[in-house]
Amino acid sequence: GMSQPHPALPRGTRIKVGTAAPLEQILFGPATVTDGTQNLVGALRTSMGICGARSIKEMHKVKMIIAPAIKTEGKYFQAAQSTP
Repeated sequence: GMSQPHPALPRGTRIKVGTAAPLEQILFGPATVTDGTQNLVGALRTSMGICGARSIKEMHKVKMIIAPAIKTEGKYFQAAQSTP
């Protein structure tokens, strides 16, 4: 049933979201798909290795740059160079 609404929290409709995989597989793999929904711990280990962090505490101190256009960055110049 619906509980008492909180004035500061949004209310929404409950929907069925289904199951992607068992919890153990989502956390530890092995992944059967390549969409990033499985093997969370493996992804964290890889990220920590790339950043040079040896612990979660060190990972919290990592300085990161967010680049929302990373997929398209430089594509204009790349296309211009390949056009004769």
